[in-house]
Amino acid sequence: MLQLLLVDDEMNVVDTLAVTIDWADMDIHRVHRAYSASEAMNILALYPIDIVITDVRMPGMDGLELSRFIYEHWKHTKCMLLTAHADFEYAQTAIQNNICDYLLKPVSDEDLIKRVSFVVETIRIAKENHEAYNRAKHAMRDHLPRLRSELLYDLLQGSRISVNRLEEKMNLLEMPIRLDNHIVMMMIRYKEQFSDYNPFEMSLIEFAIGNLAEETVEEYFHVWYCKDVHDYLVLVLMPKEPWEQGQQERLHIHLKRLTNQIQLNIQHYLKKQVSILLGHWGVFPGDISKLYSNLLLLFGKRFGSEKDLPIYIADKDEMADIRSLERLYESPLLMHLLEAGSWEAVSNKLTAILEELESDWVKSPEHITSVFFNLFATFSYFAHKNGRMLADMIDTDYMRGKELAPIKTVGHLKEWVWNVIGKLEQHSKNEIKSARMVAVKEAQKYILSNLSSDISVQAISDHIHLHPAYLSKLYKLETGENISDYMTRLKMEKARKLLMSSTKKIFEISIEVGYQNPHYFIKVFKKHFGTTPQEYRNTHA
Repeated sequence: MLQLLLVDDEMNVVDTLAVTIDWADMDIHRVHRAYSASEAMNILALYPIDIVITDVRMPGMDGLELSRFIYEHWKHTKCMLLTAHADFEYAQTAIQNNICDYLLKPVSDEDLIKRVSFVVETIRIAKENHEAYNRAKHAMRDHLPRLRSELLYDLLQGSRISVNRLEEKMNLLEMPIRLDNHIVMMMIRYKEQFSDYNPFEMSLIEFAIGNLAEETVEEYFHVWYCKDVHDYLVLVLMPKEPWEQGQQERLHIHLKRLTNQIQLNIQHYLKKQVSILLGHWGVFPGDISKLYSNLLLLFGKRFGSEKDLPIYIADKDEMADIRSLERLYESPLLMHLLEAGSWEAVSNKLTAILEELESDWVKSPEHITSVFFNLFATFSYFAHKNGRMLADMIDTDYMRGKELAPIKTVGHLKEWVWNVIGKLEQHSKNEIKSARMVAVKEAQKYILSNLSSDISVQAISDHIHLHPAYLSKLYKLETGENISDYMTRLKMEKARKLLMSSTKKIFEISIEVGYQNPHYFIKVFKKHFGTTPQEYRNTHA
């Protein structure tokens, strides 16, 4: 329900407008009256006024000054000027003061109601948009922990996000961790088996452990955590104080104490036994994947399947030299890109894999062989998913692969990979084109069989079980012609032949080619041939 303020030094104008207009019909349920600008400002200070209709010419502060004051202090209040001065200069000044309308005296009730109704609708839309924004904002805040965890999970799995995009995401999620800051990583594994817990109960346990960890280290560190693919809880800790030379050693002493405290707090408050591994320092985000991989490796070495070891603090000399083929195994996997038919993404993925291999492992037969077997298996998977044998799709390159010719050098592997991917892509495109042409032929067959009917794209789509929009785009893509133009062309060609070979009347020919309205048929015929049907018959008879 809106509130309106009428301002004019002529009392009868204010009083008349207040009582003669049905304001409630416009959702304005309270009308305030002011007979000067100063009185108006007092009312504005007391009530949430939505619309102000003010005279321009008033003693003391005039309407333009009042509107400027309102804009400075109540930006959401809409101002309308009511004046007898049809002065363009006033209008310009009014626009600068954020006036939403400019009415000239005398204004009719109908015009005033129309203008105010428009302002009321503007306010309603603005409020709805604001409420929708707030709902979305609150919903996002409710889901912040999950969204933050998902982002960290993606980073741990090697997802490559541009620096600008990552910073944008972290700002949106209100993350305290910043780019190029030093971080240390911690991994927590539960001692008990959680197969008896449902997903909701598991998420509560993870949330509780994450909260306990945050509370334990909050004096020194910001905490960001998620559950990884192995059901370990991975925590990224970033110092709250600016990084200084020599700070790492001091913070590591605190970390050893706090890691022990986290383990004790989990045991005391949650009655859960956990193993905790504290890893090494690095810089976010460049080192995050490397730190995580190193933690996984150390976890296997230091804990293994043993559940009773509570804590292990990694020594700085234990930083493993992780030299796996990152691009081969990071998300999205090549097989998923092939399944999706994203050939440009497939090409980019293979380029990245081969560049990494050539840059770091050009003299490593083991790495070259590893890439080859992975790609050979992926290509076979793609072929089998499509109901084909790989040997049938890549012919001679299959024998080369079977004989292990591509593993001799990176150069041999690159040549084989691009040959194979070219054949797979061409095969895929041929199958797509074949399937599309089947649909085109079915559509054309239906059109030819029903040429004397008033055929619609919807009727054709229903017959061949395709969406009409999809059929229209597909037909244009494959033939270069709109399906409606094809139908018209066939109808006109049939009409032309009938005009030349029969004595049927024009309206009979119109009906025979699917036009129930002869006048429309004549119009279409003339547009197509540049002459009317009768003129065409006279000329070619």
